[in-house]
Amino acid sequence: MINGIISNYKILKQIGSGGMGMVYLAQHTTLERYAAVKVLNPEYSGNQFFKERFLNEATTLAKLNHPNIVSLYDFIEYEGRLLIIMEYVEGNTLDDFIKQNAYHDEKFVISVVSQILDGLSYAHRQNVVHRDIKPSNIIIGENDVSKILDFGIAKLTQSNAKLTKTGTRMGSVSYMSPEQILGKEADSRSDIYSLGITLYEFLIGNNLYNDSLSEYEIQSKIINEQLDLSRREIPERLKQIINKATAKDPEERYSCCEEFKVDLKLAESLYPLRTDNSFKSSEPVRKTRLISDIQNVGSIDHRQKGSSQYLLMLFLIIAFIVFGITIFYFKSDNESANLETEKIVSKTNPDTKIQNEKKAEDKIKDKNSSISDAEKEIIGKTVNNLLNSWQNMNVNGFFNNLTDDYHYESAEGVKRNYSERLNKAYEIFANNRFINISTTNMNIEVNGSYAEVRYRQKYSSTTVNESTTKKLFLRKENNQWKVYKELSGFN
Repeated sequence: MINGIISNYKILKQIGSGGMGMVYLAQHTTLERYAAVKVLNPEYSGNQFFKERFLNEATTLAKLNHPNIVSLYDFIEYEGRLLIIMEYVEGNTLDDFIKQNAYHDEKFVISVVSQILDGLSYAHRQNVVHRDIKPSNIIIGENDVSKILDFGIAKLTQSNAKLTKTGTRMGSVSYMSPEQILGKEADSRSDIYSLGITLYEFLIGNNLYNDSLSEYEIQSKIINEQLDLSRREIPERLKQIINKATAKDPEERYSCCEEFKVDLKLAESLYPLRTDNSFKSSEPVRKTRLISDIQNVGSIDHRQKGSSQYLLMLFLIIAFIVFGITIFYFKSDNESANLETEKIVSKTNPDTKIQNEKKAEDKIKDKNSSISDAEKEIIGKTVNNLLNSWQNMNVNGFFNNLTDDYHYESAEGVKRNYSERLNKAYEIFANNRFINISTTNMNIEVNGSYAEVRYRQKYSSTTVNESTTKKLFLRKENNQWKVYKELSGFN
């Protein structure tokens, strides 16, 4: 098959294998686009069960179109063999990361799991339950874009057609929910359970169940035993999230992926990360750190070493604040230095932060400094990225352009903070098939590390059609412009 041509695809090399067949890297002979070709093993070609499962994956993927789900290109039969032509993603599966027995940056973990939740949420809205979420069915590609693989045993929740008989278990036993083990009906909460176990393994850098355990022993543990959440590798703020996602009773789990992701994002934004060298691994993978004691700074470690570290950290924070205040008073004649110092001081006092931002906004109105056209172009691109992400219903893309203290206010009196805006975004995206945004009269004014962008926006979607004025206030953080306040409908 290597170097052969099948339906305009030249087979280049084998890149994977499984119980049902082989996966090859191929290239379209005309378009020159690479693809992954999944081929059902010849011995299964006459087996109705495996043929149905293979066809099920293709028909399921054909219904799905999401950036966090691998795309289907074609489904063909060639010389009596069934082939699925899919998007080729160059990267590593999450299982590859876990097998390195390494500990990963918490932000990286949350980013990957959040993307998978986006993909699952979309699939669930299309009435598709995956039923086999596990690390080997998650691939992390370029720019850490994560995608769900293998919908071979997925099912339509509103379909009468079943791939299995009642009481039959489908899935990989280590990641099955209790209801799947018991042969009961699986729904979206079963996928949430499986992803909760996957998150647990991602954090501890190892498989949950030892290879020496029999399938029966694993099933017994899933049904009867609680997860060990006392492990130091699991940050305090993520323990409750994992506990809820992997509850034995589906009614006690997150009811949807949106709830799961909101808690993850809150956990990430409410507390800073703490990293040290308590845990190390010999061969870290891409995006893998040699540390894993990434825990909640707000929770106290009562061991002597941990206490000393916290005292040292507290001392450094106080010293840093004093140093910042000193600079503020000695360099008050330097406008740029003032703005940077105000950000340091404001971290200790929310009221001061608001006052500083108000001063900066007033300065923007009084004086549009001689900022370079290139900088204004960067700000304009940030705003365009924000709007395009919303239009494409890309939650990650939209919220990556917001600060953690972001707040929204409309002329009608609606006010939302970061987490409330996140919840509203999921609600809007779930209820709309399309969103179109166009802007006119965009004006950018800048003063130091603050900027104000005003424009008129025409917004249309499945449920809304309106035109309004917008004001975005941006702050430069770590050389990146982000929106910290959004006003809608104000003149």
